[in-house]
This record gives sequence, structure tokens and C-alpha cells, in this order.
Amino acid sequence: MHMADKRKDKSGRVLRKGESQRKDNTYMYRWVNNDGERECVYARTLNELRELEEGINRDMVLGVCRKADTLNEQIERYLKTKVNLANSTKENYKYYFNHVIKESRIGRTKVTDIRKSDILLFYNSLTEQGLSIGTIKIIHKIIRPSLQLACDDDVISKNPADGCTKDYTDNPEKKYALTFEEEEEFLTRIVMRPRMKRYYPMYAIILKTGMRISEAIGLTWNDVSLDSREISINHQIQYRVMDGVVKLYSTDTKTSAGRRVIPMTDEVYQLFMEQRKVWLSTKKDPDFNVDGYKDFVFVSHITGKCMNHNSVRRMMRTIVSMNDDRDIKLPDLSPHILRHTACCRFAESGCDIKVLQYLMGQTDIKTTMRVYNHVDMERVKRELNRLKQLNQQSEKFTPKFTPFCHKFM
Repeated sequence: MHMADKRKDKSGRVLRKGESQRKDNTYMYRWVNNDGERECVYARTLNELRELEEGINRDMVLGVCRKADTLNEQIERYLKTKVNLANSTKENYKYYFNHVIKESRIGRTKVTDIRKSDILLFYNSLTEQGLSIGTIKIIHKIIRPSLQLACDDDVISKNPADGCTKDYTDNPEKKYALTFEEEEEFLTRIVMRPRMKRYYPMYAIILKTGMRISEAIGLTWNDVSLDSREISINHQIQYRVMDGVVKLYSTDTKTSAGRRVIPMTDEVYQLFMEQRKVWLSTKKDPDFNVDGYKDFVFVSHITGKCMNHNSVRRMMRTIVSMNDDRDIKLPDLSPHILRHTACCRFAESGCDIKVLQYLMGQTDIKTTMRVYNHVDMERVKRELNRLKQLNQQSEKFTPKFTPFCHKFM
């Protein structure tokens, strides 16, 4: 074919075999795949089209199959393969998939047509919508492994989601454990407020056992044996805000290690005895249950239903708001800080690391070690005071050392 016979676009650029410009000025590329079937892709510019062509040609050389699902279909396929995923995590993934990804343009795009820039632009749009960095990272945990599965199935040659969150860095909140003084101040403030006083046992039990807030909220009297003085952690209650309404649902424990039996100390036993009195005096909704669970230990005196996560956090914010009128100032508090405080107390008391891991319901010993090795100034001071006391005790039994030079003075 002579140069004059070659096809060109409206800008006079020569089009390659399979390329064409459409009436709306977009571009199309047609080719025959390795199965002998005709396929086509579209792009807004010729440069974009040729980038797609390079990927197509590379995939054909590698024997990659171009038949592909949309991202939505690929995510659904991926979630079906995750049989060991914790129920709470799977529910979380399903929620963000249904409410964020599914109705988006990228969700309806075939995985073979998704480029890295598409994912970056999608995440940027989520940021503009006000989604937090943490939420975007959760969504990335859904998209990236789903596309990796497509790679493993030879549907695409490389994962376009790789490295797409490197610019989404947040400053993780430093885990803070209350000092003994702050812990006492926190519990004192609860007692000071008449309407909050009834929740003293709940907060104290969390502080003394290290239960997760979802485990504490889900605790029923069937899980508490006052006779054998044991607490059985076998499920948790989670919540999701849907259409402005808080929906509670039960799930298995966060991990298999989360299923555990916590023995009660004498102090915790007395707290449960107090909580029993509070529970008996509280008017309860007789029909309330969460997926069959009922007779919850910690009940709201307002609704007669089990406590919810937001109420617990709201009361903690109220406690902190009293700082202006108190000599001891409390930091911003969360249920996790109470759990972290409990873990630190166990560690400081010399609790065996494996026992501590069991009590906290943690699968990875490294997580426990990070707490076990956590050192703050208060802990340093307490350890030095403890050593001082030990030295003072040992001095009673150790002969005084008199320098030799004193004999000659």
C-alpha cells in the first residue's frame, strides 16, 4: 500500500492496522484474540488507544486471556474465595463494595480495561467526597486482591492497583495507656455524674479484663458464670449506620483466638455482682434481640436495649469534657484506650506473654509484644521506684561496706 493510500485520522496522523477514528472523534482498535475471536477497545485519544494496544499485544504474547469480568464481578468472585475471612471483615468488605464501588464507573469497567490512573482517579474522587484515608485503604484492600486474582488467573498481566495508596499516608494514633492516676480519675468522674454512675461497672470491667468494646456489648448473662467466675467470649455485636439508622448485628469473634474464657479476679467478680444489681433495676425491652442473642449484660437505661458503640463513646467524651473543672486532665478517650490500658497493666504485673496473648484474644504474638514492650515515662518511674524499694529491702540484710581507706584516716 502506498503512503497516499494509508488511512489517517482527522489530524492527519497515520492509523495503524486495526485502528480507526469514530464519528464522535474517539478511537477504536479491533483485533483477533488468541481464541480467534474479534474484540475491540475504545479510547478518547490516539495516544491512549496505543497504550491499550501495547497492553493487548503484550498479553497476547504472554497468552493472557482477554475475556474478563467487570471489576464488580471480579470482586464478587474474590469474596467467594475468602472462606477463612472473619465474618466482621467480610461484612465490612461487602458494605463498602455495595455502597462505594458497585455503582461507580470503575466498578462497571472490565478489569482488562482498568489502568492504574483509573484507580488513582477513583481514590481521589472518594477523597473529594469526604471519605477518610482509613476508608480508602479498606476499599483498596478489596480492589487490589481482587485484581491480583485476575492476574493469577491470567486475565490481566499485571495488577494496576499496585502502589495506588502510597500517597495515602495518615498519622496513626499513638496507642495510649492511662496512668494509674488517670484511670482512677476516669472512674471517679463516672461516679460523680448521677445518670452515668450506673455504667461504672461496665467501664471498670472493660478496664480490668481488656475486652474489645464489641465483645463487651455482645456479652449476655449466658456468657457469664458467677458460680465458676468465668467470662465466655464467643461472639461480638457490631453496628452499621444505614440511612441514618444504627443497625446492630452479631458476628463471630474478630479472630479464632478471640474465642476465649476469661477467669474473673475477685475485683471483676464484685463488679459483675454490682452490674447484676444494675441490670435487675433497669427496665428492659422484652422483645429485643440481636440475631437471637438476648439478656445482654450491659443495657441502656434509656432504650432498654443493649448498649451501642456510639453511646459508649459519647459518654467517654462527656467524661473528658470535665477537664476544665478537674485538677487531673484526661486525654481524648476511646474504648480501645481502655483495652490497651488493661493490656499494659497485665504486662506491667509480669504476666506471661502467652497468657497475655490469650487474655487479649490476639492471634499474632507480635501484636501482644508491641504492647508488652511499650514503655512510657510513667512506667519507667514505677519500675525505678520498685527497684528502689527492692534495694531498700536488700540493704537490711546486706552488711555495710566500709571503704578500706577509713581505717587509715
